[in-house]
Amino acid sequence: MSATAFYGYLALPVHERPPYVVRTREGKVVVPDVEIRRGSLRLVPIDPADPRPVYQQLADSLRARILSGKLPPGSLLPSESEFIHEYGISRGPVRQAVAQLKAEGLVDVRQGRGVFVRRRPTRYRLSADRFLHARRHAERTPFPADLATGGTPRLEVRRHAIVEAPPEIADRLKLREDTRVLARGFRLFADDEPVQVADFYYPYDLVKGTRVEDPASEPWPGGTIAQLESLGVEVTEIAEDVAARAPRPEDVRDLRLGAGTPVFEVVRTMFAGERPVATSSIIIAGDRYVLSYRIPLQ
Repeated sequence: MSATAFYGYLALPVHERPPYVVRTREGKVVVPDVEIRRGSLRLVPIDPADPRPVYQQLADSLRARILSGKLPPGSLLPSESEFIHEYGISRGPVRQAVAQLKAEGLVDVRQGRGVFVRRRPTRYRLSADRFLHARRHAERTPFPADLATGGTPRLEVRRHAIVEAPPEIADRLKLREDTRVLARGFRLFADDEPVQVADFYYPYDLVKGTRVEDPASEPWPGGTIAQLESLGVEVTEIAEDVAARAPRPEDVRDLRLGAGTPVFEVVRTMFAGERPVATSSIIIAGDRYVLSYRIPLQ
């Protein structure tokens, strides 16, 4: 291929370029690298023979580079115009690809600045051993134990009131719906980033006239189990149901969630023998926690 023909080839949109080979003086056949290099980003040309839509090819290519670290957190993606010029595609597929990556929580779109690879938050481990006897008697709530790998804990008391048990809470605590309960609500922070929102409920007959009923007692050293033990109630079993779901508007607000970030919803009930003595609903930012459980078989 002559120089003129070669530059004419490069002038074609990528999807219109036919495959070609170069024969060297020694007779070797070389298939050129058909990827385009722009800075640190190598863009795979759109393949018209690929059954995937154009936007999906672009999204898959970018996702692979983000997850592999070739596009590290904070990287600025090429502009729409650059994608259009390099790929020879229209604006629509570019926007669809970016929208998909945003929905997956991989990029942030900043108005007037561009599209950036989202920074990955620190992930903490939430494990069942937080309830071990040695930990629940420490002079702190169990939450700091979750952040053993790093992070400065902070707890915000949002609610402490005597209310009628909502139907779901009454069912968990085996109470009539009009029975009163002590409702306690918290938001938990790590390094000033909210990571959990938790609501706890006790049957009011357990706490009436005790320090637990006093809002000034919050946060209670040792957490819920230690609080119940101060009432002479020994927790013998804990049941948890964990589900992943899309966040609700209040979850997005309270946990400052980015687009595409799911949440874990943990429903926890504590028992003293057969009696449920406390129950809680905990919403956890899905990108900031690993739920870890060890299950002894003997």
